[in-house]
Amino acid sequence: MMLIRNLIRRLMVWLRFIRQPDFSARIVSTHPDPEDIIPGQISVVGNSKYHKWACFRCPGGCGERILLSLNQKRHPYWRMTIDWLKRPTLHPSVRQLNECQCHFWVRQGIVEWCPDSGTR
Repeated sequence: MMLIRNLIRRLMVWLRFIRQPDFSARIVSTHPDPEDIIPGQISVVGNSKYHKWACFRCPGGCGERILLSLNQKRHPYWRMTIDWLKRPTLHPSVRQLNECQCHFWVRQGIVEWCPDSGTR
């Protein structure tokens, strides 16, 4: 099923129905090791019904590992949806307070830079 979704997504990008996503999502049962967090992929810790964490690399070039809580009982927390093409959407925006000063949204797998971002 995943192979078919990837082929459909690639075809839709090639036909220019959708933009090439910066991120795709995959659901994992346990926290990935730091070396298993690859650029362009958000690892969602949990299962198809319950998401606990979003783990990914900063898209701004610093490569820092970002871990966002998706648990509504924690503060702060983010909400994430994943569409049928495995494109993630995060709410609210993500702001890096390290030296790269990235501030961005992820919507349908596309990174949208905020005007106050240090990268764009």
